[in-house]
Amino acid sequence: MNRMATIEAVESFLPDRSYTIEELAGSLGLKRAQVRLLQKVHGLHRIRQDSDGGLLDLVLPAARRILEQVPDPTDIRYVIYVHSTQEVTPSHLDAAAQIRDALKLHHAGSFALTQQNCATALAAIEVAGTLLEDEGDPYARVLIVIGDKTFTPGNQLLYNTGALMGEAGAALLVAPHDVPGDRILSYATKTMGRYSGGVLLSVEESKQYGRDSARALADVMRAAVEQAELTWDDIHWVIPHNAPLTETVALLGLDPKTVYLEQLAEYSHCFASDVFINYTELRKANRLEPGRHYVYVASGLGATYSSMVFQHQAPAMAPLTTV
Repeated sequence: MNRMATIEAVESFLPDRSYTIEELAGSLGLKRAQVRLLQKVHGLHRIRQDSDGGLLDLVLPAARRILEQVPDPTDIRYVIYVHSTQEVTPSHLDAAAQIRDALKLHHAGSFALTQQNCATALAAIEVAGTLLEDEGDPYARVLIVIGDKTFTPGNQLLYNTGALMGEAGAALLVAPHDVPGDRILSYATKTMGRYSGGVLLSVEESKQYGRDSARALADVMRAAVEQAELTWDDIHWVIPHNAPLTETVALLGLDPKTVYLEQLAEYSHCFASDVFINYTELRKANRLEPGRHYVYVASGLGATYSSMVFQHQAPAMAPLTTV
């Protein structure tokens, strides 16, 4: 990853309304045995969903809390909208531009990223770092806005992966590498295109996908820690997407208690947002410590596996100079 970047602020948003899997079973066509499978094997019990709200209602609250922390909004040069569902608006509407304009950031460039599905948010941080490096302005910032609506049964239940999708929004403010904040130390990613079929994979392909996913996640997590020149003893928490990681944890020899999945049952998987939902839950509980190292990990159908190491609340660095 370029010169690295700093995540200066992270905010999240969850709809108030919570549903049990049993309440959703009828609309999703789930049989009793399928409900039990999601509960007992995948650890899913509830989701958050606002059936009356639209996309902007989901993604703007976290972004607005970020803007409250920005002294001069003109410092935000780009707005990146991250979504996992490829079609989030009618074809004649530009969701990224709509989000930018709703935030009154008309001066900023805007675009969307979706190609890595639920791993796209980590890729967006790397893209933001590259944009800031090209800007060369210590005051420049990139706002990343994340969130998907579960607007059809087909994108709410990815049954061949065991994923029940909830709604959540998140937002990040990415700054140059030398400012205080969560300093990104490494980024590792891997794509296995043979699983590009995603939800269309056959039953046998889905089984193999599950087996390969555990190894691929372990590989990128190991690579990210090594690139950061750390060992697993240096990592305080692994902060993943909301999906069981039992096999991956075993492959890495990690203590399962260091992998934060305490909200899996309550929120289920929330597309590309849930890594940052878990971050803000840890922060709210005062379980993130300044100077400690943490690992983000996420995977997306298609199939992409990504991991990122950061140092929480790292102090300002001396600016990098070129010779």
